Amino acid sequence: MCPVGGRREWGGDVSQPEAVTETPFSLARRAWFLTLYTPTWLWLTTCYGFRSWGRHRVPRSGPVLLASNHQSYFDPMLVGAGLAPHPFHAIARSTLFNNAFFAWMINSLNAIPVRQGESDMSAMRKSIDALKRGRRLMIFPEGSRTPDGEIDEFKPGTMLLIKRARPVIVPVAIEGAYDAWPIHAKKPKPTGRIGIMYGRPISAESLLALPTADALSSLRETIDRMRQEVGRRLGRLPASNGNSSSGLLARR
Repeated sequence: MCPVGGRREWGGDVSQPEAVTETPFSLARRAWFLTLYTPTWLWLTTCYGFRSWGRHRVPRSGPVLLASNHQSYFDPMLVGAGLAPHPFHAIARSTLFNNAFFAWMINSLNAIPVRQGESDMSAMRKSIDALKRGRRLMIFPEGSRTPDGEIDEFKPGTMLLIKRARPVIVPVAIEGAYDAWPIHAKKPKPTGRIGIMYGRPISAESLLALPTADALSSLRETIDRMRQEVGRRLGRLPASNGNSSSGLLARR
């Protein structure tokens, strides 16, 4: 999976926000999502001690933009397992659709293909359309998986989508997935400790009131604080002294 990324991706006029018309997922699509993610949740819980916090903070109606750090190939499954039984759309790099079976699978899970490294107006239109229909859309603002477990700088294309669609932004932090399946490994480790946290919703207006670089930096720092908190709750990092919590950080 990949983000709304890069400096040239998703170009075009983004000056006017789009109106929202609520169009929920069909019952069949929601049932299919639950059918796939129930065994996924069981597998992640059994093998990786998967835990999630703050899912109650994700609005039931949209538009909602789920902005997550990107640690591994596990990440879309982690976000989905934490939100099940509620479906969402996700941005996926177009090369993932080259395999016919995998393309069918991720299409059935509402993936939107995007061509990396170029302006992809089709992906932008489909993403805005999903948000206009009051749905949830997941992106990875870093643009690719982390090479070291830390959070890379966010790409400015994220703000283009926020400016056009005016969604509620929910910061999402993943920790432990990099150790379970780092970018240089062909296969994941069989066991580990992985957690995910959904943060307090952020209005589009509060981010758009800031210069692009400052807005992206603020969002990145919020997610990084959440990531460190997940690490502490999993016992991977020392306990906090209570001075570093963010006002946007999700709590139990």
